[in-house]
Amino acid sequence: MASNQSLSLSLWAALALTLVIAACPVTSTNPEANQKAVGGVEPADPNDEEVQKAVDFAVETYNDLTNGVYVSKPIQLMSASQQVVGGMNFYLKIKFGQTTCAKAQFVDLADCPFNEQPDQQEKTICNFEINTVPWENEISMTNFSCLST
Repeated sequence: MASNQSLSLSLWAALALTLVIAACPVTSTNPEANQKAVGGVEPADPNDEEVQKAVDFAVETYNDLTNGVYVSKPIQLMSASQQVVGGMNFYLKIKFGQTTCAKAQFVDLADCPFNEQPDQQEKTICNFEINTVPWENEISMTNFSCLST
């Protein structure tokens, strides 16, 4: 009987050790491996081509959805992050300024100067969530919110 008790205690000790090891996070000595979490949100390079496509889409969609007479264009990309999903989610924070170009006459955003008249200098900060599936040539806005400053 004593041998069965010692075997049971050994099995319980092994089980406890296994649970402790399983509960401890595995860390890597590779600093790059510790920086990325699969499916996690991480900073995006504002100069990356895919980020720029997402910004352009956000700006175009923003101008399509707003009721203003004039086109707005980005003053500053305040932040950009990305998340790998069934494609890529981009989280963008963009500061907009109103231009002198009317939406009805709009040709090219690069040719539209910001409106410098004090009563027409409306600025807006918007947060966008853009989903892209590059291999299917798909892009969509899944969420956005704006605040006038």
